Amino acid sequence: MAAARSETRPSRPVLIPRAAMWFGAVAPPFISLLLDEDAIDVLRWDQPRGRWASALRGVAAIALYTNAMLLAHAAAYNAGLARLPLQKLARPVRFGVYGLTTAVVVTAGTLLLIPVLGVVSPDMVEDPLGLIVKGVVLSALWLGVVYMYVQFMARIRTERLLAHREQLAALDARVRLLQVRTNPHFLYNSLNSVMSLIATDPELAEETLGRLARLFRYSLEGSERHVVPLGDELSNVTEYLEVERIRFRERLRYAVLVDPALRSIEVPPMLLQPLVENAVKHGASRRVEGGSVTLRAELAGDDLLLFVLDDGPGPEGSSHRGTGTSLLDLRERLRLLYGEEGRLSAGVGPDGGFMARLRLPARWNR
Repeated sequence: MAAARSETRPSRPVLIPRAAMWFGAVAPPFISLLLDEDAIDVLRWDQPRGRWASALRGVAAIALYTNAMLLAHAAAYNAGLARLPLQKLARPVRFGVYGLTTAVVVTAGTLLLIPVLGVVSPDMVEDPLGLIVKGVVLSALWLGVVYMYVQFMARIRTERLLAHREQLAALDARVRLLQVRTNPHFLYNSLNSVMSLIATDPELAEETLGRLARLFRYSLEGSERHVVPLGDELSNVTEYLEVERIRFRERLRYAVLVDPALRSIEVPPMLLQPLVENAVKHGASRRVEGGSVTLRAELAGDDLLLFVLDDGPGPEGSSHRGTGTSLLDLRERLRLLYGEEGRLSAGVGPDGGFMARLRLPARWNR
């Protein structure tokens, strides 16, 4: 099934993630203890009102200064340095570029902010050089923490991606194993249909062998493909039923009631085969007068419903007690491929007999 293709421009790397910008909202009270010796007085309610107000203005000035520096660094790094191929440089050289950029940003930003900071807290700008040095040191420490955070998150994403790939590989291996487990089961039963024809009707035996060859080819190709058109799956099941009709003759009747528009929907290979085989083994073959097998398909919203029905004796009426392995394997395949979206239900049909119903996403593609 064709899917609409959309082209997106590759995004530039973000050197300072948005999460790091929260630093500006929580750091000023702590930074104020480093930049303003009187800032601690804001916590002392017994201090003179003027001293307390001065300390509060100092915290406000530091908050303004810190957030301005954060925005300036974000602009310089994400909009400036991110455009340069810095990853091609050696790490010491790259860190040198970062350090030089920080020094320039802090120096220029501090000089531009001094008039504003002087209005809010004159004490803060009494030593502009000291303020620049403290700004560079604090910015370097902050960028170091940001760098470690970015590296840590990148490693987590890499490990998650590797774990996801390993899970997909394990899933693929288990699905293939279940397919291989199912395939010999129905091929062995089909070969029995040919054995009785070799001596009595060589031409019919040759035709049947041709059908079996196609069944073998589909079986082998199915282990290499994750999905096939529903039409291919129905054709394979029809080949199987034609082989079984050689053995049961007029005792076996079948009908495929599927809208041609649904035949292009992709489904896992060998999905219907075990259900049809069970319908023949436990349904038509258990009655002297024979029976019929019906395959139906319909859409229910975004889901595809597949039905395999027979008019045999029903779940408890067959004298042949199977192991239930084919249904268990099929449920396991659906669980691995679709999770909770793929379901198999089985039981008495609406008119008696036995009915198996598959429900899977109609637009699923791998």
